[in-house]
Amino acid sequence: MGRTTKLEDKYKASRTNLHSMEDGTEDRTTFFYYAFRNILLVSIPLLLVSGVVLFNLSIHSSAYSSSTDSVSLTLPSACTISASIISAHNATLVNGQYEGDIGNTKVNAYCNDNNGYNIYAIGSSNDSDGNTDLVSDINSNYNIHTGVYNAGTLTPSTPSSWAMKLSSSSGTYAPTIIDGYKSYSEVPSTDTMVAYRTSGTSMDPNTDITGSYFNTTYEIYANTLQPAGTYLGKVKYTMTHPYTSSDLPTIENAFDIAGKDKITVTDPITGETGDYYKMQDMSDRICNLTRTYGELSATQLVDIRDSKLYWVAKLADGHCWMTQNLDLGIGGTDVTALTSENTDISTDSTISGVGIYTDGYSLNNGVYTWSPENPTTNSGWTNSTTKEYSYDPGDTYPDDLATQQTAGSHGLSGNFYNWTAAVASNNSAGASSDNAANSICPKNWRLPNYDDKELDNLFIIYNVITAIGSNTYSNGGFGKLVDAPLYFIRAGGIGVGGSPAFNVGGVGYSWYSTSNTNTAYTLRFTENEIKTDYLDTKADGLTTRCLAR
Repeated sequence: MGRTTKLEDKYKASRTNLHSMEDGTEDRTTFFYYAFRNILLVSIPLLLVSGVVLFNLSIHSSAYSSSTDSVSLTLPSACTISASIISAHNATLVNGQYEGDIGNTKVNAYCNDNNGYNIYAIGSSNDSDGNTDLVSDINSNYNIHTGVYNAGTLTPSTPSSWAMKLSSSSGTYAPTIIDGYKSYSEVPSTDTMVAYRTSGTSMDPNTDITGSYFNTTYEIYANTLQPAGTYLGKVKYTMTHPYTSSDLPTIENAFDIAGKDKITVTDPITGETGDYYKMQDMSDRICNLTRTYGELSATQLVDIRDSKLYWVAKLADGHCWMTQNLDLGIGGTDVTALTSENTDISTDSTISGVGIYTDGYSLNNGVYTWSPENPTTNSGWTNSTTKEYSYDPGDTYPDDLATQQTAGSHGLSGNFYNWTAAVASNNSAGASSDNAANSICPKNWRLPNYDDKELDNLFIIYNVITAIGSNTYSNGGFGKLVDAPLYFIRAGGIGVGGSPAFNVGGVGYSWYSTSNTNTAYTLRFTENEIKTDYLDTKADGLTTRCLAR
């Protein structure tokens, strides 16, 4: 399963580590500021050539021959962002007062990638990415919110606010500041590109590592109603490379900006080895940061429970979805322990409902472990709601050849689960009109919720259906359902009568987390009809896919 997304290679970036700045003054009012930093070895490619000369002597003639033995050395690109405070970001304000150009920090940017780089900023007050407030040390209700205002036009009734500005970009290959941040602007609540260096640059490690920079400074206004006290805030900067002209990160790039690490895995299905980000590291920040959609956003992530790879994409409804069916085996020796650290299992012991710390769960040092009683099988099936069952049809493509060729690994069947297994339970018989808090999805992923009409809303956006609850496709809706970027697969199901699966290539399903006594909600579709509100017995084995929490 190789990458097919055109933008993926463009965003393979060295991640920067957190770099915190201090000015040596312990009692000052620090307004904020830290940057990521990552220092890698920098050198130049090396080519060694050796010659081997052989002489062949005889009485009547002589001959000469030679060969070469080439050695090459490839070094990775190295990019760093660091900072030094020139003057501290301290201000002492009387209520109703304005103060501008508070302090100055020089942010040094170095990158030996000839394809350039991007610099992103995000408010990170209270060490919470996305928090753009100046946080009061007295009461959180007194925080000062970021904003844009014009000095000299303020009145006592003007809301207290603060803003940031980048200026004085300098150095041979210094970053270019985005127009919106050349004057005072709001501190961004999501990772936002504020500076960049275009491709075609060549850095000098002797001068540019300290000589290519921009300055950051801030201004603030506090009205007469603002309580006295100390207010603290932060702005985090991150560098990625190579440069992109669009502030539209893919999921791959968003993982990098969020500081996540790749791991090296061998896909048990294809046998291919590569470096991938983890499904379990998905977060709201990563999905929100991703501002490309559909195929342009797609990447493969690894489920650390069994090292299988899954295509995921941010779709037009704003959610990040798996765009292939879940293929996790349960129980036996198929996977490592299914715990709240790697599986969608809540650690909130006060939650009641399906699969919440009843049958099959244990607690140790704050970690919940789910122990399924019945491992995945490749033959046979037992209908049950009081036991969890899973069936593995093998790595098959259930739809027709055209779909297989279009979908690639998106088109694999995945495993079949009864609803009890899908919601990570050993007994779902008592669930009635309930949304399960747990699921078999990877940590930070979940099953769709029927009550919120999440699939209906997705399908309306992609013109698969025209209205919530519709049992009729829009014009060409079936093709839009099974094609990119949705890739829903008609893998069939398993019920009374056991294996093999029924209606393979004719009908497709996907479980919701929502139950209704002896049945649970599922998507059901054929080539001629779609039901987003289908009620199926919980004992049947159906496929499923997850979306990010």
